Amino acid sequence: MRLLYIGVDCGGTSLRAAAAGPSGTVLGELVVPTGDAQERENGLGQAIASLIADLVAEVSEEGDLVGGIGVGLPFVCWEGKAWLYRNVRALDPGRLQAELSARYGCPTMLENDVKCAALGESWLGVARGVDPFVFVNLGTGLSSAFFLGGRVYRGAHGAAGEIAFLSLGAGNDPSPGTFVPAVDRLGALEEAFSGVGLGAAYRRLSPGAEALDAQEIFHRAEAGEALARNVIDSGMAHLLPALANLATALDPSLLVLGGGIARGLGPWLPSIEAYVGRLTPFPPAVMLSGLGGRAGLLGAIRLAMGV
Repeated sequence: MRLLYIGVDCGGTSLRAAAAGPSGTVLGELVVPTGDAQERENGLGQAIASLIADLVAEVSEEGDLVGGIGVGLPFVCWEGKAWLYRNVRALDPGRLQAELSARYGCPTMLENDVKCAALGESWLGVARGVDPFVFVNLGTGLSSAFFLGGRVYRGAHGAAGEIAFLSLGAGNDPSPGTFVPAVDRLGALEEAFSGVGLGAAYRRLSPGAEALDAQEIFHRAEAGEALARNVIDSGMAHLLPALANLATALDPSLLVLGGGIARGLGPWLPSIEAYVGRLTPFPPAVMLSGLGGRAGLLGAIRLAMGV
């Protein structure tokens, strides 16, 4: 008999699930498109449950039991409800947790996907053996997680690290035309630097331009396009103080940058390190994620193990 630990990473375009044994060795993995699951009533919950069932059927042998399930979700779960989400609909977290626990007779843990990514980095990534550290996810959205004392700090409402909502302050706009901060806007920092924010800034500065994702904007900047470079530099003018403030407030040993945008940050890494080093009393090391897009999935498995 084996115990299987199931991890699920729920993204806007795809759902990924993996099963691992007690040692953490991945035994199988499935990926399916999210499709219209986000639009149907409880569609996302049904899609997650169906994916787990297919994975368990594929990897399990006679006598195997599911020892735990961890699900990383792109929002905050608090009191059985979803909070602070941009794109996800049709999911009742409390219902999903209860259904999975009853079906497999094991603990089911739901957690924010960036907190799961921090767990993955601490387990198998560049933050292995490092405590405390901060994981900053730079992707379609923007968030962070603080790893302290062997676990991710959640805060009073599970929303610790939601730096997308950091205020930029009124009248503090170093790049007119790219972003106009407002004190009453939620998600101000995310609008300034994220996949959504950079894409919107590019379109504002070039009316009629084709919609570009952040990776393409980074690619064009590296190729020498002045507009793309201006968009990124303007976004960095907001992101860098936020990173330095995180380092000052939390005093981590390491700052890990992950998420889809982070893959394009290589040329900017020396500038990020220098800026944080100048403004922070005890500068942390700054590194790119060692797990890339798998950090959240591996962290969900770690969550399933009861960490």
